[in-house]
Amino acid sequence: MIGKSSLVNTNKLVRNYSGCTGLKTGSTSLALYNLSASATRDNLNLIAVVMKAPTSKIRFETAATLLDYGFSNFRYKSLVNEKDSVKTVNISKGISPTINAIAEFNCGTLISKGNDVNIEQNISIDDSISAPISKGQVIGELTYTLNGNIIAKTNLLASDDVDKIGLISMSKSVCNSWFNLLR
Repeated sequence: MIGKSSLVNTNKLVRNYSGCTGLKTGSTSLALYNLSASATRDNLNLIAVVMKAPTSKIRFETAATLLDYGFSNFRYKSLVNEKDSVKTVNISKGISPTINAIAEFNCGTLISKGNDVNIEQNISIDDSISAPISKGQVIGELTYTLNGNIIAKTNLLASDDVDKIGLISMSKSVCNSWFNLLR
């Protein structure tokens, strides 16, 4: 068989378990049969570890049972994506009256199925934000809690630059407003 190769995998779950992504099998006379198995379904990645199983068959059955339990009872809940606009914020003394507060990072959590209705979102932004503001500047914090415990948080960033309003920019704004009224 020149030019052809074959790869053998002792992890039977790779072929027989939906979503299995692999990992490692092993056995010794002292440690017996061991398995670390990973699987992914619906953006949820799980790992099952089985140690000292009496037979090879039992290690695979036990790992499949652990993974089934995880997929049946838990899910990954995406809370906010990086750069999602979370809130429009008023800006004082700026050439623009508002700016969008965007999430710095993705936020998500592993949660018991059905328990996601109890997640609370808290947006903390200073009431008096004044220009100038730089794009990417931290202007607040977004926190998610479940039963009073923080489960995820990220900074809120300014979506754009906002220059401080001055005499020249104010004059331009007034002239543009008059011009638009006369159209």
